Amino acid sequence: MKRKRTKHHLSILLLGAAVFSCGGLLLVDEPESSAAAAPEAPSAPSAAATTKDPDKGKAVYEKNCLACHAADGRGAGSYPSLVSERMKKNLGTYDKAYEYISRNMPQNAPGSLREDEYKAVADYVLSLNGTASGFSDIDRHWARKEIAELMNQKYIDGFTDLQTGRTEFKPDQSITRAEFIRYFVKAKKLFLSNTAASEFTDVSGSQEDKVYIITAVEYGLINGYPDQTFRPANHISRAEIAAIIARSEMLKPDGESIFSDVPPGFWAGDAIRALQQAHLFDGYEDGTFRPDQYMTRAEAAAVIYRLVHPVA
Repeated sequence: MKRKRTKHHLSILLLGAAVFSCGGLLLVDEPESSAAAAPEAPSAPSAAATTKDPDKGKAVYEKNCLACHAADGRGAGSYPSLVSERMKKNLGTYDKAYEYISRNMPQNAPGSLREDEYKAVADYVLSLNGTASGFSDIDRHWARKEIAELMNQKYIDGFTDLQTGRTEFKPDQSITRAEFIRYFVKAKKLFLSNTAASEFTDVSGSQEDKVYIITAVEYGLINGYPDQTFRPANHISRAEIAAIIARSEMLKPDGESIFSDVPPGFWAGDAIRALQQAHLFDGYEDGTFRPDQYMTRAEAAAVIYRLVHPVA
C-alpha cells in the first residue's frame, strides 16, 4: 500500500506540556518505496506520568524519539527515516540536535530520565530553532529558582537581543509599573477586562500592557495619578507593590510595625505589616523595610512566586 508523505518531528518531552515538536528542525522526505509505516503509537501521557512510569515514558519515547538514535537518522526496525539527505544539507541545526539527543537520551530506559534531564534536552533543541527556553543571565542569581518557575508558567518574560539571540531577564534591573502589573495579573490568572478604552492619557491602544493595566484598575489593585496618567514606564516601589498584593489578597495586619522606617500613619503601613506577617515580603537585616526603594525584577519575581506557591 502506498504511504502518504508525512512529517515526523524531532520531538522531545517538555515539562508542562505533553510533547514539543520542533518542526523547523526536522522534516520527513521519504521515498515512495520505503517500508510499511510503523503502527501508530499510543497518545503521549502527561509529563508528570511520564517521569514516574517507565512504561509510559517508553511509549512517548517510541512515538517521538526512537528513530533519532538510529545511525545517521535512518530509522530502526519498523521506524522510517526521519530526514532525507536533502533536508540534512538544508538544515544546519540537524547535526547538532541529532548529536546532542543521541548522547543524552538513553535508548533502553527513557522513562528513567529525571524531569530536569528531559527539560534540558528540550530546551537545547528549542534553542537551536531560535525559540527562547530560558534566561541566559540567571544561572548564578539568588532568585534563579523563582524566575525559572515563573518563566515556565508563562507568567513573566524577558528581553531578547536580536543580534545574539540571547534572552535575558535582567534580574537586578528595577521593574516598571507596567511590567509588574502584567506579571501579577498573569500569575493571579485574573479575568482580563473587555474594556477597550483607557482612562489614562499615556496608555494607548497599541500597548501590550493596556489590557493588564485596565484589568488591575478594575479589580481595584492599583490607581493612576490625578493628572489622568498611569506612568507605565515608571519604576515601582516596595511600598506600592505591598499595597497591590495586600488589596489582592485582602490581607490585614496584626500588631504594630517592626520596621524602623515605617512610621505610624504611613500610607502603606498596614499593607507592609500584613505582607511581612504573611511571609510574602521581608525587610532588611538592619530592621528597615525601605518602602520607597524601587523593587528589582528578581525581587518582584520572588514575591509573586511566594504568592502563587504558598508554603503550607
